[in-house]
Amino acid sequence: MKKQEPKMKEYKIKVPVFLTEKNKGNFSYESVISRIETELKHYNSSEQIPRIAFKRQNKTQQKVISSINSHKFILGDDDLKVPALFLQVTTYNTNLLDGYTEQDGTIKVFDNKTKLGSEKNFMIMFPNLNGYPPNYEANWLVFVYIDTNKMDSEMINTAKLVVNSVLHLNNIQITREDILSKIKKIKVPILKIRYTGVDINDEVDERFINFLVESKTRKDKSETFKNVPFELANQIIDAEYPIDEYQNREVKFIYGNSEYKLTKKLSESLPNEYNEFDVLVNEARNIFNEAAEHTFTDSFALFEDELSKMYNKDYIIDKISPIITNYIKTYDIK
Repeated sequence: MKKQEPKMKEYKIKVPVFLTEKNKGNFSYESVISRIETELKHYNSSEQIPRIAFKRQNKTQQKVISSINSHKFILGDDDLKVPALFLQVTTYNTNLLDGYTEQDGTIKVFDNKTKLGSEKNFMIMFPNLNGYPPNYEANWLVFVYIDTNKMDSEMINTAKLVVNSVLHLNNIQITREDILSKIKKIKVPILKIRYTGVDINDEVDERFINFLVESKTRKDKSETFKNVPFELANQIIDAEYPIDEYQNREVKFIYGNSEYKLTKKLSESLPNEYNEFDVLVNEARNIFNEAAEHTFTDSFALFEDELSKMYNKDYIIDKISPIITNYIKTYDIK
């Protein structure tokens, strides 16, 4: 009996996609590409432009965009050849107040001047032009390459920092109504709802009640539904829930590679208001912050014998190009 060869290990490389806001004007592929290249050249060479940094909330550590190199390539066949940009982003983390490196017996302790760099952060920007001259609508499709050594959130945040703060482009904004219109004609394959919150109470052994300063119960509740008709899905997300127990609610519609998310957070409450005659004018009410988000994530397999190509520009372009083509053909990006 022939011995079966061991299966080659493979890694899943994620490619999340986000879109920028549309602008109207007399655009061309070359003009929008040139504008990005000029912005990047200016950022890389000008000492007057401060380095863009992302400061983590309540943390001293910062992620800084050091420089961004671009490479223009052509995507498409003879019918439609579109120039796109491959970006290589060099970043470094600074204000590292704990940690050290050791090499050949030499130890270097981090301080607030230490820079821990990374130069292999990649993304592809594809120009999306629709309409007729001189009234084109143009925006960018941004494909983020997340290799096996990177965290999804870190890479997405880095890409958005480049797009928003270096290139001065805004992410596309969607609403609850946008999401509901997208899923109106389908049965939602997967609908996930998560409730989180803090319940403040005084449940403690009566022997210790006089010493109690605060008592909180953190709550986390999840529900998953499948193949829900739109009408019922709408009723589910409109259903009331106890906000004294759960101050946050996250609703996810998962459809293929797309994930639509609606979040609702209790931010504050307004007290009752009375006039000078002690007559109730406005009843107490709660204030909620609501947000809508759409994310699309595709992926491809990187096999163990391809690890040496993981940071190769041509390899990455070759792997992401069919993802771009499929995204354009399959999803309504007009």
